[in-house]
Amino acid sequence: MDDWNASFDTLLGSALMEANWREYGPFWAETEEPRFSPKYLRWRTRLLADPFAWAKKQMSPLWMRAARMAACLLLVSGLALGSLMAVSPTVRAAVLNWLREISGSQMTYSTQQTANTQILPSNWRITWLPDGWELENMTTITQRYQGPSGQGTLTYACYPAGDSEMTTNVDDTADADTVRQTITVQGCQADYYESEKYRVLLWENEEGFLFMLRSSTALDQEAFLKIAQSITCYTGPDIAYEMGWVPPEYDAMYRDELVGAAQEEWTFNQVSLSWQYVVDPVCPLALPDGEPEEILLEDGATLHYWAAEEAFEAPDSATTTVNGEPVEHSGSSISVGGVTITISGSPEDEQNGTLAWTDPDTNTSFMLEGALGREDLLHMAQSVVQTAPEPSPPAHNATMMEETAGG
Repeated sequence: MDDWNASFDTLLGSALMEANWREYGPFWAETEEPRFSPKYLRWRTRLLADPFAWAKKQMSPLWMRAARMAACLLLVSGLALGSLMAVSPTVRAAVLNWLREISGSQMTYSTQQTANTQILPSNWRITWLPDGWELENMTTITQRYQGPSGQGTLTYACYPAGDSEMTTNVDDTADADTVRQTITVQGCQADYYESEKYRVLLWENEEGFLFMLRSSTALDQEAFLKIAQSITCYTGPDIAYEMGWVPPEYDAMYRDELVGAAQEEWTFNQVSLSWQYVVDPVCPLALPDGEPEEILLEDGATLHYWAAEEAFEAPDSATTTVNGEPVEHSGSSISVGGVTITISGSPEDEQNGTLAWTDPDTNTSFMLEGALGREDLLHMAQSVVQTAPEPSPPAHNATMMEETAGG
């Protein structure tokens, strides 16, 4: 019976073709040879191979055909994406929100995902460093540390979700992808680049933030990865500080306030005046070499002062303003609010100096430096007040390129 059906189908197909030829043959004979598209030829072949099945398919409801088509498209898309993820690190990075692009020694990571506005990059900080490391400077997204005796550097950064892009490099290799490994950091897939001079590590956490560590190979791999594992969201005191008085000739340049830390700068005649503080620091702030002079306050607090080499010319006595009040200072003492602060050591003023102190009640480290005499630096230190935190909005684009080891 099956053979009869097959023979009937073949005869029917031939009859239909013959009927078409008899009806339309004369018209075709007067025209040029038609050129059918490959799509039409494939459709005609399927139709002629089984016209009854084709007719039955066309009679099925439209919604059923649409659902079948959608299911097929979803299956094909899933298989295609899975295959690409298996062979293409770039596609895999895109699926994980941050797209990785490597061109020569440069690596660019970018994303356009929706940002979580409730969490800032500055919420995360390093909580472990080897002995001897110091914090050199910081911005809303980066902190730079220097190694013992100034040997080696470490840069840590956290980049926000949203329309963000970060470019860094491994400048001692022609193709950064050849020195890239895939490892796991805090349960997340990470890109680890290790060349002769550099270690660079990048990974994305569950909130969509991109973390980066880069250092010279002077910091061994074990310590480098331990630092990465120590990065966590800051849960310390929610406090901030601001400077109440700055010499009036100095203009404000910027204030980068992190969560529990800040760095601020002013300038005058292209000379900078800056200060920074960190609550619960993981390491000391980077201070000048040499033994500092101790400044003893009447309340028992101790400040440390490092004088610069170049002398600063200042009158024996002068009047300045602190929080709107006139303040006289001379020699080795100043008077603020009826309280006299005595400076131990030589009263000679210097052009540039560094002042550092710690608030034991909040475990906050402060550092102030600039081309000012000790008295003016002390005025500034005495004017510092605690205030409500207002973290600065993070930058969404950054370039962190280095041409020397340790960047």
